[in-house]
Amino acid sequence: MAPGFNMKRLSAKIRKHQIYRSPVVVVLLSTIVLTGCFNSKLVVGRLYNLLDNQIRDEFHKLAEFNDDQIAYFEKRVGTFHVWHRQSELPKYAALLDDIQRSIRERDQTSAADVEGWFDSIETFSKSVRYCYPVNFSFELMQTLTDEQVTFIERRFANERKKNYARYLEKTPDERREDRIERVVTWTGRIGLELNNTQKTMLRDTLNDQISMRKQYYQLVDQWNKDLFIIARNQEAADYKSKMKVHVSSLWTLMETTHNEQWQANRKLWRDFAFKFVQSLTYDQRIQAGAWLEKLGSTLGEIAQDEPSFKVTNNPAHGCMVKAS
Repeated sequence: MAPGFNMKRLSAKIRKHQIYRSPVVVVLLSTIVLTGCFNSKLVVGRLYNLLDNQIRDEFHKLAEFNDDQIAYFEKRVGTFHVWHRQSELPKYAALLDDIQRSIRERDQTSAADVEGWFDSIETFSKSVRYCYPVNFSFELMQTLTDEQVTFIERRFANERKKNYARYLEKTPDERREDRIERVVTWTGRIGLELNNTQKTMLRDTLNDQISMRKQYYQLVDQWNKDLFIIARNQEAADYKSKMKVHVSSLWTLMETTHNEQWQANRKLWRDFAFKFVQSLTYDQRIQAGAWLEKLGSTLGEIAQDEPSFKVTNNPAHGCMVKAS
């Protein structure tokens, strides 16, 4: 294990990701890449279980909820956990196995292969968004008091201000260099040392990426305003349908409003991924392939663990695990 490793400190870092805005697959994989020693069931399993605590933490930060409201949300968190563990983790494992087998030998990976990997990741992300507990909690939202709604509104506004202030603390060049440093650090910790050519590829791609962070913050500001207009009209006959449509729109704000730029960035990173795979040396292919194979095996093992949550088997509480 890496020197100076501290699980409490890592847990704090995980909480900063704010799962309710980040697909679980991204957070899971990004956290376990922090150091190569995490590629074991003991550590990855613990990190995976922490994601449920993060969902709870963010929920309880929103307001003071009564016992009925907490019990309502707990059922949905448990249902989400069981669905994700049993339905999604095996898919992640299969994708990782596909990638590791493909990259082990030079010229075995085609551009179509990389496209397929990205398509799979997008599919995983969409599934998590659809099955996330908030999408099965509109009745809970309808029980919120005026005080609770006001508290949540203020918290959203404060979080947005803090995030935007952090964004403005650094110049675009500084943000780009920070990203490069993080990638180099993470890949180095799994034994995949990037060479100068690969670092240049990464820097050039980040230079070419269209920055839309400011536009995103503007869109989120308006989304928040519209959210609380709907939230305060709890007696409306179409309350649930309006809330469902509005919450769903959050995931695709940029894709919908700035589609041309969003698609350009999407293509940019898919092209980069293919070029990066093509640039891998023999040693890099062996190292990355072995690490991905082990990670896939680890996720497959975690998927087989008995969930600690009691399954209600009620579709109103979330997505159900399909019988194999």
